Amino acid sequence: MVMDRNNRSHRAKGLPQGVAGTYDATASAGGDDVRPPDAAPAPDTGRLWLDDVLGATVPRTNPDGTVVDYRDEPVLQPAEEIRMVDRAAHGRLLRGLKPWFPNEAEAGELAYQIATDRLMALRRSCAADPSKCYSPRLAQYALGQPVRMEAILSKPPYNLSAHRMRVGRRYLDRLREYRAAHGGHLPSESERNRIWDENMADFVNDKIARHVSYGGGMTYSDGQNANPNVSRRMRYDGDGNPLNGRADFERMLKAGRRELAAGRADFGLAIQSRDASDAFATGAVPRTEDADLHETWLLARREGLDTGLLAERLGLDAGTVAGWESEYMAAA
Repeated sequence: MVMDRNNRSHRAKGLPQGVAGTYDATASAGGDDVRPPDAAPAPDTGRLWLDDVLGATVPRTNPDGTVVDYRDEPVLQPAEEIRMVDRAAHGRLLRGLKPWFPNEAEAGELAYQIATDRLMALRRSCAADPSKCYSPRLAQYALGQPVRMEAILSKPPYNLSAHRMRVGRRYLDRLREYRAAHGGHLPSESERNRIWDENMADFVNDKIARHVSYGGGMTYSDGQNANPNVSRRMRYDGDGNPLNGRADFERMLKAGRRELAAGRADFGLAIQSRDASDAFATGAVPRTEDADLHETWLLARREGLDTGLLAERLGLDAGTVAGWESEYMAAA
C-alpha cells in the first residue's frame, strides 16, 4: 500500500466500496501497492479505471488541421497517480492555499481534494474521448495548474480589489504570528480588530511614504475609510451600521474557502478537463476568460517567469500586456 508523507495509506479516489477512498483507514499493512477492484464495478465508474478506455485509440485532429497521435502514450497507473497527487498536494497547491487558511492542516486537506478532483475530471475527459490518453505527463499538466484564492475573491460576488487582498494576506500573516505566540488560540474579535487596524495603518503609511497608489474601499474596523484623502470618512453596511473592514474581509474569505472546497472555483479545472491534451501537443496555453488570463499573467510576473513567452502563447496583444505591466508597477 502506498503511504503519503503523513503516513496515511492511499487508494485511488472513486473506486467502489472496499477499494474506494482518498485515504484508506482500514487497509492492512501487508498490501504491496494500490490495485484495481477485484469485482467488476458499475459500468459508469469501473470503465474509468480500464487502460483500454483511458488510452488513446485514434489520432486527434486539432481545429487548425494538425494531427497529433497519443496512441503511444502510457496510461497513468494508480500507484504513480497517488505519488503525483501527494507531491502536488504538498507542493504548489499547498503553497497557493496556505496564506489564506488559519493552519496548514486545513490547507493541506483541501490541496489533496483539489488534486484528486482534478485527476478524476481528467480521467472522465480521457475516457469520453478516444483520441486522449490519461498519461503521466497529462496528469502532471493538470496538477501543475495554479490554484489561487486571489482569482476567486477578485470575481463576483466578492469583487475584492488587489490592494484589499494584499491587506488581507498581511492581516492573516499577523493572525498566524499571534496564534504562534499564544498557544494556537485565535484572538478575540476585539483583538482581531486591533490587529486589522494596525495592519491597515502600516500598509497605508508605507504606500504614502513611497508615493504610490493603494486603491480604495479599504476600511478600518470602526468604519473609517483608510484613505486620508477621502472626504467622507465613514463607510456603512446595508443596515446603516459602520462597516467593519475586518469582519467584511473575513466573511468574504470564508465564503471563498467554501466555494473552493465545493470544487466550484478551482482555477484550472475547466482548462485541464477540456483542452489540456491540445495544449500539451501544441505548447499553447488554452485561452480562458480575460480575467483568468490576467491572473495567469500576474502569477508569472510575480514569480519572475518569462512573461513575454507567456504573452505569446496566450495570444495577448502588446497593448494589453503594457497596461497590465503599468498596473503591476503602480501597485508594487
